[in-house]
Amino acid sequence: MTLSKSKKLSIRDKLNAEFPFRKAQVDTLCNLLMEDDDVLPPCIFVHGLPSTGKTSLITRLLHFIRKSVKLSIVNSVCCYTSRFLFEPILKDLLQIKQSDNKSYRCDNFMQFLNFLKQAKIENERVIIVLDKCELLEHEQVIIFSKLQELIKSCQFCVILISQVSSAKFDKDLDFLPIEFEQYNSAEMSEILSVNKPDDWSMEVYKNFLTVFMGSFYGSCRDLVELTHLAKLLFTKYVEPIQDGSCAEINQHLLFRKISPTIQLLLNNVYLGTSLESVDGLSDEKTKFEKLALDLPYYAKYFLIAAYIASFNSPKYDKQLFVKASNKKKKSKKISKKSENSTNELVGPKHFSLDRLLAIFYAIIEENTNMTANLLAQINTLADLGLLIRLGDGKLDTPKYKCSVSFECVNNIARTVKFNIDKYLVYK
Repeated sequence: MTLSKSKKLSIRDKLNAEFPFRKAQVDTLCNLLMEDDDVLPPCIFVHGLPSTGKTSLITRLLHFIRKSVKLSIVNSVCCYTSRFLFEPILKDLLQIKQSDNKSYRCDNFMQFLNFLKQAKIENERVIIVLDKCELLEHEQVIIFSKLQELIKSCQFCVILISQVSSAKFDKDLDFLPIEFEQYNSAEMSEILSVNKPDDWSMEVYKNFLTVFMGSFYGSCRDLVELTHLAKLLFTKYVEPIQDGSCAEINQHLLFRKISPTIQLLLNNVYLGTSLESVDGLSDEKTKFEKLALDLPYYAKYFLIAAYIASFNSPKYDKQLFVKASNKKKKSKKISKKSENSTNELVGPKHFSLDRLLAIFYAIIEENTNMTANLLAQINTLADLGLLIRLGDGKLDTPKYKCSVSFECVNNIARTVKFNIDKYLVYK
């Protein structure tokens, strides 16, 4: 399907409207991917810091042109083996049904090439997107960058999206680099102004954003986090205006009234997305032990699992985490009070790595494959002192104990919207 000139212009206009301050990137990507007469570039390397619009812009553009190309988008976080990298791409490009997956088992790159060469996709335009490609093996990145050279029967374009600069990769890797720069303070304010509440004027909201960005831009550049913090803080900013104690134009007085709240949010900046209001914050809660730590997403679940393993007896694991056993033994309810006098007073008990992983997989909702990066987060927690490692681990499976308080782990659980109380016997 060929895109008309008017359609192409319409797509550019929509992208520029949805992604302000990204006109150069929009023009470059549109020129590379929407020109039907030209050959697709073999490899495009898109890089930039988090929350700069890389993945969002590319997926949006590909949504507009999806009828004119064969498309596969893969998040490299899930590709901990070659099979989990190649098979989803084959499934998308060859339109394989779920029931036919066994006949398309692909464990290495040679099998992947054979499937593509045998498929009836001659003279077609094919785009493969590998998001977070820095997590792939270096050899896999090189091979995908040369895919068009290896399969000459159709136009293959591989788009590599990375938070790592292209300078970190081999100079032998051939690609067209596209950089997404970090938004500056003025650009971030313009983007945030789109979220202005309907019942307030733009002048009031821009005055607020001047105060907000001056306070938070130096500590946080994450657009998602700043959007949520601005929403929380604006409700406190307009309270003096609503109760009549301050006029809209008196910016200095408004700033003085909101300064204590700004300081509280600055101390809890990466806890922001778990807060529904700033009323629950107090100076007492700014202590290190009561803050939700700035940990990676999966590391938070590991710490939650470690706390459960430390304070719950292993005999309750099956009843807590195995659904089938709960159905068969409905009459046997867990008595939470019975453990209160022992577990809570004695303190955390040690647990094995196997038990930690079992609880981790039981409490996390999405399907997560175990990788070396995930296991490394356990060691990181131990290095930070959040877990206590017992033994040298050379002969036996290492054992751990959780060293954080309930308030700390409960705050961390709130950041991922996990109710830890449901899984603690002694509570």
